[in-house]
Amino acid sequence: MIQETDEITYAWNRSRLARVPPGELILVTDFDGTLAEIVQDPAAAGARPEALDALQELVPLLADVIVLSSRPPAQLERLVPVSGVRLIGDSGLAIPRKAQKEALDRFNADASRLLEPIPGSWLEVKPASTAIHFRNTDKTGEQMLALLRSLLDGARLGAALGRKVIEVHAPKAGKGSALAALLPGEDPGGVVCFGDDENDRSMFEYISTLEIPHMCVGVWSPEAPVDLFDRCDLVVPGPVGATAVLQEIVEWAKQPA
Repeated sequence: MIQETDEITYAWNRSRLARVPPGELILVTDFDGTLAEIVQDPAAAGARPEALDALQELVPLLADVIVLSSRPPAQLERLVPVSGVRLIGDSGLAIPRKAQKEALDRFNADASRLLEPIPGSWLEVKPASTAIHFRNTDKTGEQMLALLRSLLDGARLGAALGRKVIEVHAPKAGKGSALAALLPGEDPGGVVCFGDDENDRSMFEYISTLEIPHMCVGVWSPEAPVDLFDRCDLVVPGPVGATAVLQEIVEWAKQPA
């Protein structure tokens, strides 16, 4: 895991991305756990000011700056008040087709009843997914998954365990699929992505297969699965480390051609 600023500078300068014109680079970053620390109450989360400043500086320098988060779009607009940043909420999931929407509605109704006797748990309904939060409970992720598994509707819904949250949506959908649909049309010269949680795994997997220059930046925490960052080129400690990488990209992008 890289922690020192000079180590970050060295890793960036020796990467293939350092030879891509800044105006051809797309940057994609998660929000919670990457730009912002994880907190007990998600409503109280806030991005590090230095991270937002870096994003603001990068907007006119790069081809695109994207925040791709599981947060609903309306929340992202409040949390990332940076003009020019493209905000993609709900992990970029497409609005589910009729059968999936009905399955999700049934899950929400059943899960709400199931969570009632578990203090500290709560269900967040989003346009194309549902999040079951249990950070403030005494339950483990495995216990919560076991509790909810019977409610999943066969092939129509899947559940993924993250940092004290379970994301429920259409199987095989997620950030990787969203980027696979988006990036080819953008035709970038290079891509760098940041993420910290299980729902970023598909993004790392997709970006790591690209033939164009790319870098996956894993944002480490004690809650991260041990194999989450296997596809990452760089791993840094928490949002402080992610901010340091963003600031390094700012300095690189400002250099004269």
